[in-house]
Parts: sequence; structure tokens; C-alpha cells
Amino acid sequence: MSVSLQHGCGIPVDFPGFQNARMPRDVVVFYDDFIAGSISTGDIASTWDYTLLTTQATLPALLDGTDGSEDEAGGILNLVTDATVGEGLSLQVNGEMFHLADGYPLYFETRVNVGDISNVNFFVGLAVTDVAIIAGVTDQIGFEMASDVLYAMATKDSNDKTINMNITEADDDWIRLAFFWDGVRYVHFSVDANDDGVFDYKGTLDADTSGHYIEQAMMMTPSIEVNTGATATAERMYVDYILVMQQRFSE
Repeated sequence: MSVSLQHGCGIPVDFPGFQNARMPRDVVVFYDDFIAGSISTGDIASTWDYTLLTTQATLPALLDGTDGSEDEAGGILNLVTDATVGEGLSLQVNGEMFHLADGYPLYFETRVNVGDISNVNFFVGLAVTDVAIIAGVTDQIGFEMASDVLYAMATKDSNDKTINMNITEADDDWIRLAFFWDGVRYVHFSVDANDDGVFDYKGTLDADTSGHYIEQAMMMTPSIEVNTGATATAERMYVDYILVMQQRFSE
């Protein structure tokens, strides 16, 4: 049974597959609050959690939680791009462990902040392992910002489908992004543009509709990529956390 749109996002326990879940028997959870370093240039054999792909000099760092308003406390990943158009950082969790398959509901949520939205391109979500996500990953699901516009993005076999999230975001503002795969047919996308914990439903992709390009056969992994836009100026993106929850066993 598919989820009703009235559920929105932001409260994963309300979704089918997570109700009365016996943790961790029933649900697989990946959660990174970026409290400690977990990034390496190594591959899946590495003892680190992430593989980092970059040709630039500035590497990811973790911010100290010193902000009095607490909106930058509790672990923040700081990604700074070089002053080169199209150059940046790509991080993927080692191994591909999540999939949008029948019978396996999945919930994804993140919180991000971009210094200059007019000159930053980013993707955050799930993707197959690839050397460049924005430039042409074959399979993905998540959110992409390009030229000030935030989209929900689905890609299957290099074919893309986007939904404009229709939000106006200021520089240095926190937003929360979430999507839910109901385990049957639909992916619902929501945005908390005010960072107040209230998510607004923004659109749905339908696996049974031609041209919606929802990848259901490939395993994917939590992925983050940020690149400098059209102006050769160093930019930055913060990521507060990444959460992925998926039903462990098919009903």
C-alpha cells in the first residue's frame, strides 16, 4: 500500500514499514552527524566511511560547535571549493547498500547550508558509485541545486527527471531536504525551507510513469557533491547530517 501525501516528510516513524519497528531488526539506519572525521581518499577496503574524489587543494573539514545560536552545533561538515569553475568535492559512503526496490520503503533526510547559492552547484542524496555525480552519474535520487534553483532529481541509465522545489533561498540559510520511497511506486519530495522542522510537500515521482526515471535495480549509497558555479570564486557548503532509513526485510 502506498503512503498518503498527507504524511509529508520529517517524521519517518509515521511511514509504512517504520511503524512499530523493532530496531535494529526491522530497519537499517545510516546516520552521520559529522561528529568525527570519517573521510578518506581510500576505496571500499579503507577503514573510513567515505571515499573523497577531488583534484583541489582544500579538503573537507569539521566545524567546531561554537555558534551561540546552535544552528551550527552538533557536528557540521564544511566543504569549500577552489576558485575554479566546475571544481569541487565529491563524497560517497563506501559500498552501495540502499535501493528503491518493491517492498523496501526508504526515507532520506539532510540539512544543508550554502554560502552563495548563485555560484554553487550541489547534489545530495543516493547515487551509484561514480567519479562525478553532477557531471553525469548514471543512477541517482535526491536533490540538486543549479543556478539558484533547487530540484528533486532522479536519474536512471543517464536519463534525468527533475521537479522544481519552488523555493526562494537566501545565502547562508539552513534548509532541510527529505524524500520517501513508499516501497511500491512513489517517491515523495519535501523541503523545510525555514529550518523549523515543518516540511512542505513539493512533488512526487511515479515509478510506473514513463519518463520519471526511478532506478529500482541498482544499489546506491549516500552521496554529496558540491562544485563552484560560473564564477571562479571559492565557495562553501555545510552539511549538518545525513539520515537514511530503510526497511530491512520485504513484507
